[in-house]
Amino acid sequence: MSTRTLRKGIAASVLSAGALVGLSGGVAMAAPSHHSFSLAQQQLEAQLAARVTGLAHLASDVTGAATTLTSAHATLLSSRIATEQANINALVIKVPTDTTAAQLKTDRAAMYQDNRVFAVMTPQVFETINIDSAMSQLATLQKNEATLATEVSSLTGQPGYQNAVNHLNNYMTRIGRESTTLSNLVISVLAQQPSGYPGNQHFFVRANHEILQADVAIAYANYDASVIALATGGYTGS
Repeated sequence: MSTRTLRKGIAASVLSAGALVGLSGGVAMAAPSHHSFSLAQQQLEAQLAARVTGLAHLASDVTGAATTLTSAHATLLSSRIATEQANINALVIKVPTDTTAAQLKTDRAAMYQDNRVFAVMTPQVFETINIDSAMSQLATLQKNEATLATEVSSLTGQPGYQNAVNHLNNYMTRIGRESTTLSNLVISVLAQQPSGYPGNQHFFVRANHEILQADVAIAYANYDASVIALATGGYTGS
């Protein structure tokens, strides 16, 4: 065999090997593409399942808070939860039939942008329940104002009178301020929509702080009432 013939044979072998490598490379690239799609599909299915569970818990929370949640708020929240359940359940059925990345992208966008189960619906439900609970407590405290005022009047001329007056004023101020704050706050909480994300995340954080402040004010108001009650028994401290 001549040197020239040998070189041609080697070149042909190299080209053949290159073709095989290219072919195997093409197959190797196709496999991850399909694998990646399957993973994305499974991930979306898992995210939808988590939202199905989350919405079921929210529905249960609304039902469980029936004693303090106002009927109007319970009806509104239940309606929104039912709507999101219908949306998510429709996606639960559709996503397993998706065959393209574009379809998954569209369904993922619908899951997030049209519903926002965790980012909007969840804090909306919890904060509304907490606000209505605090409002119920404030209403009970407000009904007690007349009784406390009578007790304070009975102390006129006694050593603990002025201290009791101060606590009564604090009591009434706290209740009035927090009642107004929470009445306005719940309207704003219920006004939040999925389309408001991510801006409304900052709102929910602020709202949570206001609810906490109201809870603290309620605790102080109960303390004021206890001091007034003690004063009628001769207590003169603060």
